[in-house]
Amino acid sequence: MKQMLANNRKRLILETLKKKGGIKITELAEKLNKSRMTITRDMDELANNGLLLRVHGGAVSNISRSYEPPYFSRKGLRNEAKQAIASAANDLITEGNTLILDVGSTTRELAHHLKSRKNLTVITPSLEHAMDLAGNSAMKLIVTGGIVRLGEMSLVGPISENSLKEFNVDKAFIGAGGVDLKAGLTEYNMEDAQVKKYIIENTRQSIVLADSTKLGNVTLSNVIPMEKIDILITDSEAEPVFIEGLEEMGVQVIIAKQFKKEVRENLEG
Repeated sequence: MKQMLANNRKRLILETLKKKGGIKITELAEKLNKSRMTITRDMDELANNGLLLRVHGGAVSNISRSYEPPYFSRKGLRNEAKQAIASAANDLITEGNTLILDVGSTTRELAHHLKSRKNLTVITPSLEHAMDLAGNSAMKLIVTGGIVRLGEMSLVGPISENSLKEFNVDKAFIGAGGVDLKAGLTEYNMEDAQVKKYIIENTRQSIVLADSTKLGNVTLSNVIPMEKIDILITDSEAEPVFIEGLEEMGVQVIIAKQFKKEVRENLEG
């Protein structure tokens, strides 16, 4: 239990650094109601593992914009927020829709919802999503083809891009490395960014699924300015000022409602 709590603190430190670039020990100690010694020890351990840089009184991020956290590790982060976002996205889908389901850990949660949906056509550049959906005989599943990016299990390159050009779809559900008011939608990898551009070009309605840790974050490759996105679905921890900025650009923002774990288990049980 103690190890779990320590891991949660370290995860929060890294998420804060990702959003803000730096953090003070005193600020984090007050926020978590922990001693400065405990926070200092957490930061020192993260620094020893090469995950941050220690500075006097705190820490700063040492992760470049091209660093892509491993997919398997992202799947375990902020699950409740991602599940809530996926549930809100699922509510936007009506029977008969043609969809593109992009790669990513949040879109994977949406794939879980689609397993039980009927009369949909789903196009995806994700092998993992395709495997999740392949057992649903009530939907038409199309896989783009392309070069497999190991780890991400995404399909990239000219085959994937040319495949996407052949379709005109109702809605596209898009993952993101970062969402920024100035930089727009960005991705860690240039090949995935290029695929996202083709996805957005060939859909009537583009819907970005991004938890609040992605907001204000800028990664390596530009995808598209945010004013060209129709809807952003995020969680309740999103900064109101950031949401207002998106709305001023004409982006509809949906705040997903998160259920407490015990409530969700009762509903599912």
